[in-house]
Amino acid sequence: MEEISGEVLEEACYYLQELGLTSAQVASRLEITSAKASRLAKAYASKLKSGKVAPDEFGRAFWEGVKKESEGDVKLTFVSDKGFHHSWMSELRRLDGPTLMSAYESSKDFLGSDPSQRFLDYPAPKGYDPLALEREVRKAVEKIGVLLEEKWKESGGRATKMSSET
Repeated sequence: MEEISGEVLEEACYYLQELGLTSAQVASRLEITSAKASRLAKAYASKLKSGKVAPDEFGRAFWEGVKKESEGDVKLTFVSDKGFHHSWMSELRRLDGPTLMSAYESSKDFLGSDPSQRFLDYPAPKGYDPLALEREVRKAVEKIGVLLEEKWKESGGRATKMSSET
């Protein structure tokens, strides 16, 4: 395995601790000691304070994504009548049943459509590999299906009306 650079480790330790992980949790994920994780986070904080490095929203978002994925949250790509969307599973979990059903049905329709017709009906996402899109949407359909089952069980099997806004 390649060695991770010191700057990357400092940034990782700093942002992961800023996102609520303890130095022991960060150390475990990065396979370093807890003392080293604390020291690296403090070194990065010192660099921020002195202006040697600038606060970086991209870095923070990147490490937040790493944290979510390490906790089992996944980013999904699904289809709606407005096109393609990317969302964390935890964000989809907060949606109501009718909204999830709409995303599920639109994604299933996409998967069932003629491959050559797909990008005539839906604009291709910028910078996205179209060969990977079907796999991503199929994964989203499976996960949204699980969420729908959970919502159904929570409601005791009662159906709810679809809102006209979805």
